[in-house]
Amino acid sequence: MKKALDEAHHGKCCYCESKVKHVAAGDVEHYRPKAAVQQARTAPVERPGYYWLAYEWDNLLFSCGICNGTHKRNLFPLGNPEARARSRRAKLSAEEPLLVHPAQDEPEQLIGYRDEYAYAIDGDQRAEVTVNEVLRLNDRPSLLERRRDHLAHVRRLQEIANMPDVPPALRAEASAWLARSVVAEAEYASMTRTALRPSSP
Repeated sequence: MKKALDEAHHGKCCYCESKVKHVAAGDVEHYRPKAAVQQARTAPVERPGYYWLAYEWDNLLFSCGICNGTHKRNLFPLGNPEARARSRRAKLSAEEPLLVHPAQDEPEQLIGYRDEYAYAIDGDQRAEVTVNEVLRLNDRPSLLERRRDHLAHVRRLQEIANMPDVPPALRAEASAWLARSVVAEAEYASMTRTALRPSSP
């Protein structure tokens, strides 16, 4: 199952978009935690979790250990905690998850980037909770440094690709790398697409 999830997510963490396999095996992440849940980081741990979803494909994702084991853990905040499903007989459709689902939502419509920092587009509550409360994407120095270095490389290649006095072969190579950097398989593709998007006049 992990192999299938790894392939489905292109070897990237579903939350931070870092390539996982070059440093760790990666985690099978349960979007709705299977053993226990927390509404907020300071809230009590409630049991049981969504145990009946432990092997449901739609509840499984591929993530890095930092996003899964250090930050998300049992966190699964809802707009209305009273509507939380407590058994397989309950309707998940009654819940209002405040955590963006990387595979079922459209994350790029909710989460944008200002340089290496993620932010909630139009102040979207789900994106705000996902970025700042559950995953803390902007409070992780090593992740921010990696994103910053990646952006510096992207911007330098963008300059080369647009320089008329640079040899055509070099400009073509830079353009080809930039094209590869925005496909789904690429590390930090969402951030890169934002960085390469033409600015509004």
